[in-house]
Formats: sequence, C-alpha cells, structure tokens
Amino acid sequence: MDRRGPRELALERDPVLGGGAQRSHGVGPWQAVDRIAPAVGFALRDPLPWRDVVEIVQTGEDAGYAALFLPETRGREPFATLAALTPVTEGLRLGTGVVPMGARSPVTTAMAAATVHEVSGERLVLGIGTGDAGPGALERLRAYVGTVRLLLAGERAEVAGRPERLWLELPSPPPIWISALGPRAMRLGGEIADGVLLNWCPPERVAFARERVREGAEAAGRDPAAVTVAVYVRACVGPDEEAALAALRAQAGTYASYPAYRRQFHQVGLGELAERAAAAHGAGRPEEVPEALVRAVCLLGDAVAAAGRFAAYRDAGADLPVVYPVPCLDPRSTVVGTLLALAPRPVGGDPRPGGGPRSGGHARPRGHPGSRGHPRPG
Repeated sequence: MDRRGPRELALERDPVLGGGAQRSHGVGPWQAVDRIAPAVGFALRDPLPWRDVVEIVQTGEDAGYAALFLPETRGREPFATLAALTPVTEGLRLGTGVVPMGARSPVTTAMAAATVHEVSGERLVLGIGTGDAGPGALERLRAYVGTVRLLLAGERAEVAGRPERLWLELPSPPPIWISALGPRAMRLGGEIADGVLLNWCPPERVAFARERVREGAEAAGRDPAAVTVAVYVRACVGPDEEAALAALRAQAGTYASYPAYRRQFHQVGLGELAERAAAAHGAGRPEEVPEALVRAVCLLGDAVAAAGRFAAYRDAGADLPVVYPVPCLDPRSTVVGTLLALAPRPVGGDPRPGGGPRSGGHARPRGHPGSRGHPRPG
C-alpha cells in the first residue's frame, strides 16, 4: 500500500534532477516544496574559512538555491566536506561537481558516495569527470561509471579482476552525472548518466548539448527527458567591475590553458580568444586575457545585467543553471553578494503559501558554524 500523502505524490518529479524524470523510489527530503522559481544551483570552491563556508551555504539555501556543488581541488576533500555540511543544511541537494575518476578507485568513490548519500538523507548528486585524461578517457569513464553504479545498487562488480561489493546497502542510489565539454561526452551522458554538467560555455552551447544528449539517450533506448542538463556559470557581481574582470580573467586564462577547455572554446567560436588567453596565462600576464572571452562565458557587472545574462542559460534549455561565484577583493562578501544577486528568491522570504519570514537574511542557527556541525535542538 502506498502510504505517501498528496503532497509527496505531487513531488514525484524531482525539480533538481530535472527533465521531469520519474523517480521510482518515492520522495526524498531534498526536494523543493511549492517552489516558485525554477531550480538553480550554486558552487563553491576553496579557499574560504570553514565558518564562512557554512554561513554562505546556509545563506544560499535560504535564498532558494536547490543544490550545492563542490569541485575537486587541492583544498578540502569534497565528500568529507559534503558530509560535514549535512547537519547544517535542510533540503539542499549536495553534489560533487566533479570528482576525477583517476583520483579514486571505483570502490573508493562508491563507498564515499554511499556514505554521504546515507548520512544526508539521500541528497547526494555524484558528479564524475575524466580529469582531462587524454585518449580513451571517455571509454574509461563509461566503464568507471558503470562499475560505480553497480556498486551503489548493491550489486557485484569486477574491479581490477576481483569481484567487489559494498557492505552498505542504500534504499536508493544517488544520481550520477558526468562532466561534458565536447559532443562525444554529451552523447555519452545521454547514454549512461542521470545528468551532464557543462562548464565555461556561452548560453547557446546548452541547446547544442541538449541535442547531443538526446542523440545519446535515444541510441541507448532511454528517455532524453530523464537526463538533467546543468551548467556552471562563473559570476562576480557587484559595483567594482574592474576587480571582477581581473578575477575572472585569471580563471579564464587558467582554464584556457587546459587542452579540453581550449578545444571547447574552439568549438563555440572562441578559439582565437582562448589561444590568446592561454598564452597570457603561460606568460604570467592574466591582465592580457581577452575581455571578450570573459564576457562571452561569465557574468559580471551590475545585478540586473548579470541576471538577464544568467536567464539566457535557462532560455537555452538548461534544467539547472549553477551560479559559480568567483571571489574578488573581500572573498566572502563578493561570493555572498553574487549569490544574492542571482538568487531564485530574496533571502528572508518563505516560498510556501502562508509561510512567514525566515531569519531576516541571516543564516539559520543549525549549530555553531565553527563547530562540528551539531544539528539544531529539537
């Protein structure tokens, strides 16, 4: 007998997973209730003090963001960080965006993912990437994702010639997304993944990606609508546009120096600008990264202009645009300012009918931010 109430049955489609994908295992606690705005995510990258991370994440959740993504950097370990953020958040989806397959064995990734998914109340989105791993990387990613998916489903999988199985059994496994820069990766996402995560691209790339995802899904006999198309959008919104431009130039130059991103820039008609950006980065002159490249793929300037540009990603077909704040000057204030400028709703407003004010724009007291993440009393 199905004991779910009308409210739960109405949420059978997860707005964060996108595309109207049916979820056969019921409704998890991460799902948005009576959401007014379409789902929007945000990302955070080191370095920020832990207290600031907690307050920023809580502010993002209060502002209506549906999901948080952490990339793999040489800073905090993403799975451990997401686990630590579990008791200081409520319904926020918690995602890796992304972890490279070369950093962990499939067993280690599955164990870490299963742990976070369990302790968070099934809120994990597991994002995996190739790590710019060279020839044959996509086929290795196909095999890696397949192995991780088997392990998370409680099944046996062969790893390095040995049968492996997780001891931890999950009621339902987390969705698996893959990073997708080129058309082959996008098609692969349609074949094997629950979502694809785009990065460093203009809005028109989203429509291109949707078509490639559709091709891959249909070739595999899958419903293309079951695959979320998400996109990272770098942003630094505020009054000091020159400082924002400098910060975004530095990041654009760094990414243009990576072959996989440079290839994507060529595919979207930004190749000449990307070559100049890579050269500027290599020479240690980030101020020479072309401004035109930054403005083509990033958001900066005043909030109204940035919000309009951000909406273009949704209009192009993104199920989940993800604000990726790039800090400048005072890192904490610029990250918070960018998130609030592009937020789905004003902080302090409860989206539910009859909902009262929240906390006047302040992070909710889910335990002391500098503590070990103790949950709220009661």
